[in-house]
Amino acid sequence: MICIDRDDDIGVKTGIKTPILGRDACVAAATELSITDPEEADANAIFAAVKEYDALLQKGEFCEVVTVSGLFERGVLGDKKIRNQVANVLKGYPADSAVLISDGVEGEELAPVLQSLVPIVSIRKVIVKHSRSVEESYQVLGRYLRMLVFDPRYARYALGVPGIIFVALVLTSFYFPHAGPLILVVFIGVVFIIRGFDIDRKIESIGKLSAAGYLRLFSVIASVLIVLVGIATGFSVFFPTSGGICSTACSLLHAISQNPSLFLNKTPIMAGYFIQSAQPFVWMGIAIYVTTTIFFNLIRPGERRIARYLVELFVLGLLYFPVAIFANVLISPSNNSDFFVAIIMFALAVNFTIAAYLYRFFSRRRRETQAIEM
Repeated sequence: MICIDRDDDIGVKTGIKTPILGRDACVAAATELSITDPEEADANAIFAAVKEYDALLQKGEFCEVVTVSGLFERGVLGDKKIRNQVANVLKGYPADSAVLISDGVEGEELAPVLQSLVPIVSIRKVIVKHSRSVEESYQVLGRYLRMLVFDPRYARYALGVPGIIFVALVLTSFYFPHAGPLILVVFIGVVFIIRGFDIDRKIESIGKLSAAGYLRLFSVIASVLIVLVGIATGFSVFFPTSGGICSTACSLLHAISQNPSLFLNKTPIMAGYFIQSAQPFVWMGIAIYVTTTIFFNLIRPGERRIARYLVELFVLGLLYFPVAIFANVLISPSNNSDFFVAIIMFALAVNFTIAAYLYRFFSRRRRETQAIEM
């Protein structure tokens, strides 16, 4: 019998460490958990495991009961902890089969994880019975409301996020009475983006990075900042300098603002000036990211897969001149069109040559690998 407490309620609420092996130890742990929190479903799951254990003993089966737990925040590390605990138990008690018991879908979800350690012959899900009366329905509803208020996993979203929104609404209404609703909508959008892309957990995981991980993080941030500087530099050509001097691109923007009908005719020229100013920084940022990726693949233990990133770096450099000439074509089509076509044809020829070489190289390696396996 393997009773699974995936979110480690028994450890968090009673301080008991798992694995808990044996009938008496499991009964004592379940009893203490029930006293600590009478509404805890994991206690019922442990008692159910003990009951199943007793039933099998009466039928002449030789078995044992154990309770294992994961981590409070669940996730991959919690499941890995459960697997390691089961593996350690099996070293002292080499069972030939197992029954998984839990208070939810944990048994079904973790069965593939534990199947490689011991064959899973049965999965039981323990569901606590509730009366259908209105009074007890309200009690169940109150239990979940208390969970939203006092359980940190849910309180941060049920109370924390609305609380921040209410405070932001008051502050924006006080300091910016007219722009308050717009600022509030932007704030809510940022909150949705952070939660939707799991940014908060990624930020929490930064503290668990290794030394190489911090270097990788620094290179990624540096690359993004350089690309943003490039974009800002591209837009800066449309505004006067600190001395009040207006460039050609700035004059074009001013002319369009005076005569909107020029927008379609002048947009390609403005795009050319933007690309011309932004391209060096954007290319530099991307090149730094790809180069650091190659470096970390070189120092990573095991198989080194750097061919793809080397090709990316080469193609990035190969595209620099066609894109730069394309910007000049947008600004002055008559002077650079022929040169642009020639550069594009040269770049295509180089790309096809590299593709042919890589195809022959990897085909030869594949044949050699197949010959070794045979």
